[in-house]
Amino acid sequence: QLLALVDDVLDLSRIDSGDMPISSQESDLGAVIRESLDIVEGLARGRSLELKARLPDVLPPISFDQTRIREVLVNLLTNAVRFTERGSITAAVELKDHEAIVSVADTGKGIPPDELSRVFDEFHQVNMSLRAASEGYGLGLAISKRFVELHGGRIWVESELGKGSTFYFSLPLADHGYVRLIE
Repeated sequence: QLLALVDDVLDLSRIDSGDMPISSQESDLGAVIRESLDIVEGLARGRSLELKARLPDVLPPISFDQTRIREVLVNLLTNAVRFTERGSITAAVELKDHEAIVSVADTGKGIPPDELSRVFDEFHQVNMSLRAASEGYGLGLAISKRFVELHGGRIWVESELGKGSTFYFSLPLADHGYVRLIE
């Protein structure tokens, strides 16, 4: 755990200093989402949780760093599993306004309204009464935010106590004629 913490702090430092390499190439976002769901499947095993993907029939190639975006997705999915006892976790993509909007929605505990503006802050963790038994250090969402921003995207959350949370992030679509498919 200490090594993971040190790695996360080093990642933040490299991002903030502009030394974090991003290897963007046209990739299949749907495949990365399915891989990410497969990675966290073991965490959900033995619980009353259904992991789902809701993807468009046709997704244009999108230019992004597969490793970094997979890390964002695995972080969001892992957090959703941690805070969802039963129900479902759904990873989805919607094409809108020259962007791919990726979402991870859960039917978990939700986040208190006063915590929403701080969930992407470094070392911030949601109120102790709502936290799961095995915790991280409050860096995963901060790193995810920076990775998304390095891609020219944005990240945000919507949540309601007792009903769950949905984390969203956007990736710009390359202008190779694909945009006309969704306008």
